Amino acid sequence: MILPSQNIGGQNPSEFELISRLAELCDDVNNSTSGSILTGIGDDASVVSTTAGEILLTTDAMVDGVHFRSKDKRWKDFGWKCAVSNLSDIAAMGGVPDHALVTLGVPVGTSPDSYEELYVGMNHAFDKFGGKIVGGDVVSSPVMFINLAITGHALAGPNGNPSWMTRDAASVGDLVCVTGPLGGSSGGLESLLSGKNKRGKEVLINRHFHPTPRIKLGQKLVQLGVKCGMDISDGLVDDLKKLARSSNTSILIDMSAIPVDSKLLPIFGPESIEHALNGGEDYELLFTAPSVIVKNIQRKVEGEISVIGSVVAGDIPEGKVKVQDANGSESVSYTHLTLPTNREV
Repeated sequence: MILPSQNIGGQNPSEFELISRLAELCDDVNNSTSGSILTGIGDDASVVSTTAGEILLTTDAMVDGVHFRSKDKRWKDFGWKCAVSNLSDIAAMGGVPDHALVTLGVPVGTSPDSYEELYVGMNHAFDKFGGKIVGGDVVSSPVMFINLAITGHALAGPNGNPSWMTRDAASVGDLVCVTGPLGGSSGGLESLLSGKNKRGKEVLINRHFHPTPRIKLGQKLVQLGVKCGMDISDGLVDDLKKLARSSNTSILIDMSAIPVDSKLLPIFGPESIEHALNGGEDYELLFTAPSVIVKNIQRKVEGEISVIGSVVAGDIPEGKVKVQDANGSESVSYTHLTLPTNREV
């Protein structure tokens, strides 16, 4: 989670603007040695070619007061979620997780028991979904932080060659699809921060602290021919915009087709759609593919795929996303979010 009012650099460039600027610097350096870089900055993971084959590389950090609150003392939960946020990046590429390195920032006076529980949570996630911690670093820090770096490998696609999903492979005419229900993690975060004793909120809070990375499903998508995909970590609308910009396309979404988490409705009512559109950290997968591939996936992956829109050209400016209601009118709800928006860096 990212807590309310937390923003990288305050009034400085947004997280995504900063990433874009830094990527340009790295591209300038990499242009002369880019033969081994198969997928670079801008996707959920990078893919590099080595003598041992194609390797997936990804990293994520969690900082006290930004992504979690140490005062909550949910160390196992923090560990689980830190591992899952990285594992989800591997899932978004359709890869297999292999090894992880952990860097811990340790403030003076922190109990070692906290870090032991943190590792228990991380190891539970790796035991369940794949991967293993093989090393890392511990440094003194004024604020607690956890950083994971994970490697993985690619599986063979329909052509028999190693394949993976990227954000820049959407084509006009593709259907836009998501896996699983959306908004539960965001609803859990609001329930946690509000402190209100609402029936059913514990289920949502568990959605927030214990998301599931779609490792196996991501692999299945690649094996069935999906080329364009990413995970939903920063909210559906924001992630759709990233995909549209990367692919130089536009996207039209049917708001009524979005699979809103059913546990939201008794607590948030009509506001539930806000969580589904803008809440992050559900770690479901977002992908596009031609209708023939989507139909094949729906036959083989029963009940987990929702078609929510299409990749279009013409009326919508390139790189933009339009969300329309059942009457065909553009929804503006996603531009007026009043909830604390949780964004995974």
